[in-house]
Amino acid sequence: MSKVVHGGNIDELSRKYNLNKDNLIDFSANINPMGVHKNIKKAIIEGLDNIERYPDITYYDLKLAISKFENIDINNLTLGNGAAEVIFNLVRALKPKKVLIPAPTFGEYEEAVLSINGNIEYYYLREGNNWNISEDILKYINNDIDIIFICNPNNPTGNLTNKDLIERIAERALKFNSIIVVDESFLDFVEDNDDYTAVSLLNKYKNIFIIKSMTKFFAIPGIRMGYGISKNKDLLEEIDKACVPWNINIMAEKASIAALLEEEYIKNTIDYVQSEKNFLFQELIKIKNIKVFEPNVNFIMFKTLKEIDLKRIMLKESIIIRSCSNYNGLNNYYYRIAVRTRKENEKLINSLKKIMN
Repeated sequence: MSKVVHGGNIDELSRKYNLNKDNLIDFSANINPMGVHKNIKKAIIEGLDNIERYPDITYYDLKLAISKFENIDINNLTLGNGAAEVIFNLVRALKPKKVLIPAPTFGEYEEAVLSINGNIEYYYLREGNNWNISEDILKYINNDIDIIFICNPNNPTGNLTNKDLIERIAERALKFNSIIVVDESFLDFVEDNDDYTAVSLLNKYKNIFIIKSMTKFFAIPGIRMGYGISKNKDLLEEIDKACVPWNINIMAEKASIAALLEEEYIKNTIDYVQSEKNFLFQELIKIKNIKVFEPNVNFIMFKTLKEIDLKRIMLKESIIIRSCSNYNGLNNYYYRIAVRTRKENEKLINSLKKIMN
């Protein structure tokens, strides 16, 4: 089993193609273009004073901060060294025989299931349906399916699944004692996301497990932080059995607590990403020989209408983009780009115009 290729592999690319990584602009990783807030950096530095002792094994302060941010009970949480670890902990705890995964979507669901030799059934999203999950997914949920994964917004398509459909999936899954995992790692970037988050469904559906990532929104992929939310006590206990102790280091703990307090930064990020996303989309649709899929979040997927190794060519422009060729259900005509700063977005647009026109 080979590991999924992700965006953000700037060191590997710079070695492979003998490039100066300091000159590269990375559009392949969907990280907050505003960068790390100064108070988060300050908290990391202050955390250095505590590295000679173990973190609090209960992570009480961190869980308390998350519970206040999400407006949930502190006992409804499990923590992970990034959202990926939360996914693996869940799968290794439940050991599902068969799962249902939309395609294309985030590759770590598949990797986690394959790591325990589970079987996968795919629900293929269709370009003709604008990559949306439709009600026909309900027909795929039966006695054989132990877990259903829904990435919302979906990576790499950027599509949102309405909460009403999430509830119908949860209701159907409940009949077969199946768990629905809703990965909301990018949902914090979405303006007015109440129509999409499954948090309000947790009281009614104990079979819903929500995954959140702090990596993307708070621009801290280097220290890793993610968490899971559920009202299912038995499920959380099983997941905790699969967790290694002290899986969150002290600097990640301090940084995360500080991050969740930055209300103005959070609001400014949502506004900035919304503005730059709209700018980038409007400029992209003017470029010849590409089809752009309308975005809902901080990244955009597009399709080239002619055969071209665009990732390799863009590297010559010192720009890294994400090829979607390794996503199940896509091929080497599809690419994904992150929303970055105006200056960086303009450079991307100008380079694409030069190449594609």
